[in-house]
Amino acid sequence: MKSWGIALLLLAMTALGGAMYYVSRPDGTSATDEKARQVADRISYPVRTDGNSYARSALVGNTDPKYFAVIGITDSPTNDPEKVRASLVFRVFDPGTSEDPPSFRLWEKDPVTACYRADFTYYGVTKGGPDRIRCPEHAKPITPPPAQKTGVPDTYLEAFKRILAELPSTATPDVVLAALRAKLPPMPVDEATKLPWAEPRLDAFVKDGAIGIIAGGGGSCLAGVRLADGTVAAWHPPRVQTQPGEYGCSGQSALQLHNVPPPK
Repeated sequence: MKSWGIALLLLAMTALGGAMYYVSRPDGTSATDEKARQVADRISYPVRTDGNSYARSALVGNTDPKYFAVIGITDSPTNDPEKVRASLVFRVFDPGTSEDPPSFRLWEKDPVTACYRADFTYYGVTKGGPDRIRCPEHAKPITPPPAQKTGVPDTYLEAFKRILAELPSTATPDVVLAALRAKLPPMPVDEATKLPWAEPRLDAFVKDGAIGIIAGGGGSCLAGVRLADGTVAAWHPPRVQTQPGEYGCSGQSALQLHNVPPPK
């Protein structure tokens, strides 16, 4: 076959392959692609705790399931920041010109329903995502359960002082944590959701007869110490001291922060 014949054959095969790609590609438009991308980018930060938290964030401002719905939630717990930790499937409806008055229709644009899968790592939606997929049959909008309120109850401050004062002088971190879990007041119930608050994170540190403890949650950090001489204290360090890159919020930092004056 002559060279021009081969070139024509290759051109025809390329055109056929491109046509097959677009015929087989899942439904969607540039408008639905952009909607899915905007939602995925918006909910990528701050880092969410699980798939339900990503879904709740995705539905903020998207209250009509006719136009936008979450139809799939998958959790993949991992400590590797590079690996996928949660995935969502979105359904996006573009009405085209079907909802426009006839007088405004300069051209006809068919309505389309498109579905997308968005995978999230610690750093946000994966590169190139979300990806168009074929819409699952009979999929229904998912309403994730309400979020538990996070934070450290006010009742914890006096409880910290009491529990620290009662601890034996030979207490280990495990003994301290066990005492906290057994004696801290129950979590209050959020009136809006009727759910108890999420349990705050607890940590304990013991060194040379001194004990440092914390309770952290919802951006709040409560610190408590019992020094080797028996001195007991509990307080809320300023956030500028407990944020990442500074002292942090840990049992060890509680002992460090006890002698650090708050910033002016």
